[in-house]
Amino acid sequence: MQMNPSLTGLRCIRCASLWPPGDYPEGCPNCLAARHPATLECRYGPSPRDGAIPLPVLAPVTLGEGATPMLAAEELARSEGVGQLWLKCESANPTGSHKDRMAAQLVSRARLAGASRVAAASSGNAGVSLAAYCAAAGLQADIAITRNCPPLQREAMERFGARLSIFEDSLGRWPYVADLCRNHGAFAGTNYLNPPVGTHPYGVEGYKPIAQEILDVCGVPTDIVVPTARGDLLWGIFLGWQHLLQSGRVARLPRLHAVEPYARLSRALATGDARGQWEGATDQYSIAGGTCTLQALEALFRSGGAPVEVSDPDAVRARQRLEHMGLGTELSSAAALAAVPRLRRAGVLDAESTVVLMLTSDGRRG
Repeated sequence: MQMNPSLTGLRCIRCASLWPPGDYPEGCPNCLAARHPATLECRYGPSPRDGAIPLPVLAPVTLGEGATPMLAAEELARSEGVGQLWLKCESANPTGSHKDRMAAQLVSRARLAGASRVAAASSGNAGVSLAAYCAAAGLQADIAITRNCPPLQREAMERFGARLSIFEDSLGRWPYVADLCRNHGAFAGTNYLNPPVGTHPYGVEGYKPIAQEILDVCGVPTDIVVPTARGDLLWGIFLGWQHLLQSGRVARLPRLHAVEPYARLSRALATGDARGQWEGATDQYSIAGGTCTLQALEALFRSGGAPVEVSDPDAVRARQRLEHMGLGTELSSAAALAAVPRLRRAGVLDAESTVVLMLTSDGRRG
């Protein structure tokens, strides 16, 4: 396990300032000082690993994450009036969600940085994943959860050895995690800023190989639909396609669409400012919360995608459709399918579209 020698630095997605390789859990220092939190994007020089999408940590701690199934859903495609529909089943990752891809890179970086503990605020999937990978790496996981965290998620974190702290609401967890990271030597496993910046950029890089996996099976789709809260997965997938475009592997980018349970990104896009607070009630707990991030706005803008609001009843119906196909999903994962008819009615999708739905978790603990 070592840092990738081709990693040359990080670049701010807002002010374009350059920073040397290192840990920036609060994003760009200049933009943070200006009270406008902004993600840093990893930059790489020429890599000796021809064709491979570069990642920050080489030979990271692993539990076998990645290379998840891509299932062709021909009947769904016909019923939705699109050319092709593919399901990217991230539940095949070791702890049952896409978060394992991020945890492998992030926890590996924490160990290389000499940290003995990782601190995070989690609605469930991230906490389970970080707890598992910390156990594999010999690190302590400190997870701040809300009181309504699903019991099976909580139990899984505890079985992996995580120390849990319970808070009444989501935002109340972030000062606790900030204190652990700023004052007690913990490595940041999730965002803790308000307004948020997203997770450590080295962790988010772990989502980039999803682009290559999609390309290998169905070529370049026209559209990818991604359940989204703070935009780590959305941004990481975009970074993977951006690398493929810049390296000449593809001629265009797919559009990335962000599924959310109530309007956050659409309202942020209207003002160009991701720092607002837009609360709402939802059972789609993995993509709940009243905040969004600049990285999510950038992924939509750069790819030409759009936010899509999906109600809980529509997500429930979509989950039932997937269950009738033998696929169990978390409610927020099923929301990706519920977004398709909305995009079709809006004229974004048509009979020629090739669409990939990110099924982020199977809901085994939901």
